[in-house]
Amino acid sequence: MISVDDALTTVLRVAGRLEPVTVPFHEAVGLVLAEDVRAPDPLPPYRASVKDGYAVIASDGPGEYPLITESRAGNDGVDVMVIPGTVAYVTTGGPIPDGADAVVQVEDTEQVNDTSDGLRRVRILGRVSQGLDIRPVGCDIEKDTVVLKSGELVGNSEIGLLATVGATMVKVYPRPTVAVLSTGDELVDPKTKHLNRGQIRDSNCAMLLAAAIQEQCKVVDLGIAHDREEDLERIMDSALSSGVDILLTSGGVSMGDRDFVKPYLGKKGTLHFDRVD
Repeated sequence: MISVDDALTTVLRVAGRLEPVTVPFHEAVGLVLAEDVRAPDPLPPYRASVKDGYAVIASDGPGEYPLITESRAGNDGVDVMVIPGTVAYVTTGGPIPDGADAVVQVEDTEQVNDTSDGLRRVRILGRVSQGLDIRPVGCDIEKDTVVLKSGELVGNSEIGLLATVGATMVKVYPRPTVAVLSTGDELVDPKTKHLNRGQIRDSNCAMLLAAAIQEQCKVVDLGIAHDREEDLERIMDSALSSGVDILLTSGGVSMGDRDFVKPYLGKKGTLHFDRVD
């Protein structure tokens, strides 16, 4: 007889892992990753503005400057260079044009009405430091960073992260198929309205099936096997040959003359323990 902890340790030690499968990432919810997931590129992949405002050269300082372009979230402002004495409008998340090294938030600027030179102009009201309100390339995720490790359970937030790094196909361990069989002449289906003398409704099967479903397993309900050796062997042989990964039984493992489960298991494989304290 062994303790529950020792029994669990033994089960986990001798149980084999299922072979990993590759699935679309949106089908991986509730599954466990079988390999690390790395970021193929940095995030953000470009210098991005933290706020709506104006991309400037910090050393220019306060003053009036012509607006040479607008850079909004997307690829606006590509191939435009901010040079000393010019600014570019940027929105939150928009790319920082080349040459600029800081962002002045809109609240610290004023529009200039005089546009005699044909260019929109903006007045910068204060001095800013280099790098202000700019998210550098890779500040969230550096290229080749492990974003999810093998063995992690995939939930909704992990799905979002997989989408972020473009991991649309992922290697995971498949859901095991668990078959549940109750044994005993005294057992009847839970739907039975009226019990005859000596009968009880089978609760173990329902409980074990629910526990397996709760753990994201696929399940097979084998029903109830009566205390006849040939019936029990037929049902269990069929279950094992069908490719189920786990077969859970209740009953039939004591020392009575109709307890056939233990002898059957002894013929089919290795008994690592037979009693739990």
